[in-house]
Amino acid sequence: MNLSCVFCSVTAGVTDPGVCLAVNNEFVVFPALHQRPNNRGHMLLVPAGHVGGIADVPPEKAGPMLAALQVTTQAVKAAFGASGTTVRLNLGPPAQDIFHLHWHIIPRYVGDDFNSAKSSEVPLNERLQLTAKLGQHLVRRASTRVRK
Repeated sequence: MNLSCVFCSVTAGVTDPGVCLAVNNEFVVFPALHQRPNNRGHMLLVPAGHVGGIADVPPEKAGPMLAALQVTTQAVKAAFGASGTTVRLNLGPPAQDIFHLHWHIIPRYVGDDFNSAKSSEVPLNERLQLTAKLGQHLVRRASTRVRK
């Protein structure tokens, strides 16, 4: 863990306590600080420990990583009533601003104006509400997967 990394600070509960949900033993999810108005529920899936980029993921972690992405994507869709999702992974400059591996999972709707809408910073209390809403579906999805 590297507390000078903003995502490590969030996953440790130092910054914005209460926004993280554990997806499995390796990954957590929390709402993005900036949200588009028609796509509330934009989540970030990150390794719980500091991992700089995809090349730094050990092969034995690839399976849990993909499982976490699958479960989180389905939970975002269900929690926010989305028609679909956009999943983004930005690697290296100039695409990546925070050098802690993370996926953007964005709920999508027909006609949502995603590509031209501007995002704005969302206050902590609203991000906590987004976490709670996702948590209801993430727990249900995780428990469903465990029973199989």
